[in-house]
Amino acid sequence: MSEAVVPLYHQIYVVLRQQIVEGRFGQGPLPGEIDLAKQFHASRVTMRRVFDRLVQEGLVRRHRGLGTFVNPHPVKPQVTEERATSLLGAIIDMGEKTAVKVISIDEVHATPEVAEALQIQVGDPVVKVVRVRHYKSRPLSYITVYLPASLGRSLTRKDLETTPMLRLLESAGVELGRASQVLTARLADVVVAPLLDVPVGGALLAVRRVVLDKSGRPVQLLLGQYRPDRYEYRMELSPMGGGDSANVWVENETRTGLRD
Repeated sequence: MSEAVVPLYHQIYVVLRQQIVEGRFGQGPLPGEIDLAKQFHASRVTMRRVFDRLVQEGLVRRHRGLGTFVNPHPVKPQVTEERATSLLGAIIDMGEKTAVKVISIDEVHATPEVAEALQIQVGDPVVKVVRVRHYKSRPLSYITVYLPASLGRSLTRKDLETTPMLRLLESAGVELGRASQVLTARLADVVVAPLLDVPVGGALLAVRRVVLDKSGRPVQLLLGQYRPDRYEYRMELSPMGGGDSANVWVENETRTGLRD
């Protein structure tokens, strides 16, 4: 089966969404469809589809004759335990369908980013695991995971290459609660590119995920880089309600998927 390609509108959506979240445009207007179409070498129809999705997500609002503005109060769908469990289940399921090669396992000191995510002190010991995941013998993702030292020290290379990490945490007594993640775009560097069999500077889908146990304690920080032609992130949406909310859609279910 031939490899599927991530639609251009979705690639542009990911980039613009990240810029909005990072505050690139403040609460001011976004560039117009024509300017963005030239910037991304896309058609106005493609850009209109991108804008429609940003509106549906509640990140921007349109004012006829004035332009498209960042929403100062974006809609943030409530994360239910059922949805979170569904996401974690999909992650574990993907882990069981793919093969993993462990690049390294090291105990290191937590950087500010890692410390904030795991709610520990900067410099505290953490276990860093770097892996490359394959699907049907083809490279899929480059994954860096940080774990509190108390949880990570017991992990072995053999275990990590045969069992999904979340399963290993469950076996160690961790009761998985929920996960939150952010998807962005990223370019492959000289380390990642050969491992994923992509050119240096090739577009990748970047995932930052924090997994918490049922008490709300962070137990894992994952930084992943995925080939977008072999990995997809799907959301089921439904309209939030009538009236002024008729054009606002909220997420019901999230699934990760593999592309043949």
